[in-house]
Amino acid sequence: MDDISKYSGPWTGWSIQDGVRISESLHLVFDGGSISGSGCDKDGDFQIDGHYNSRTNSVRVTRRYTWTTNLEQEGVGIPYEYNGRWDGMAVAGTWNPRAYPLYGGPFEMWPDTGEESMEYSLEALGVSSFAGVGE
Repeated sequence: MDDISKYSGPWTGWSIQDGVRISESLHLVFDGGSISGSGCDKDGDFQIDGHYNSRTNSVRVTRRYTWTTNLEQEGVGIPYEYNGRWDGMAVAGTWNPRAYPLYGGPFEMWPDTGEESMEYSLEALGVSSFAGVGE
């Protein structure tokens, strides 16, 4: 299995929030078990920090928005936890706001290698939301 630490750079992904699939783009840096980076989605810009374990392939990161599309900037600084597993091609798992562990949904992210991505494949199939996922 490919070691996730080889994939510092651009990543792409999605998460499900209230039954709607939200696309995102990220830039991640892997360094000695640590993960740092930034990204953006329809809700705004965010920073990421966390860690990975190359022995168990577990990935745990915290996302905090630095700017949001909400005019009152609600959501800035709130920690969102992402817990997943690297399978050699992508990280898949679940996310939740730290303060509300029972709210959240699935997510997936993968290195954006410039090749045809899973994102493109899903869009080509007409998949844009997942009503009822995680309910």
